Amino acid sequence: MTDKKATDDLVSMFMNFGKDMKLPSPDLEALVERHKKNLQALDTAAKTAGSGATEIASRQREMVQEALDEIAAMADKMKGGADPKEMMTAQADFARRSFETAIKNTSEIAGLAQKSSTEAFKVLQQNMQETLEEARKVMMGQTRK
Repeated sequence: MTDKKATDDLVSMFMNFGKDMKLPSPDLEALVERHKKNLQALDTAAKTAGSGATEIASRQREMVQEALDEIAAMADKMKGGADPKEMMTAQADFARRSFETAIKNTSEIAGLAQKSSTEAFKVLQQNMQETLEEARKVMMGQTRK
C-alpha cells in the first residue's frame, strides 16, 4: 500500500511541476488520433510492400514458365537428330537467348522491387511529414481550441 501512495505522490509531484511551470497540457485526443494515423500508415505501407512481393512472385512464376517452354521447344528440336552443325548453332542461339533473357528478367524484377519499396517508403514519408507538421503547429500554439 505504501508503494502505491509513493507512486501517486511522485505522479502528483510531476503533474504539479508541469502546472507550476505553466507547461501546456497535452491534447490526448490529438495524440490518439495521430497514433491511429501512424498505424494506418504502417498498415498501408505493409500492404503496399506485400502487394509488390506478390507481383514479383507472380512475374517470376511467369518467367520460369517461359523458360521451361523454351527448353521444351529446344528439346523437341534436338530430338529430330538434326545435323551436328545445326544442333551446335541451335544450342549457341539458345544459350545466347537464355543469357539475354536472364539479364532482362533480372532487371525487370529489380525494377519491380524498387517500385514497391519506393511506394511503401512514400507512404511512411508522407505520414512523417504530417506528424512533423502537426508537431510544429502544436509548438506554435496553432491547435489551441
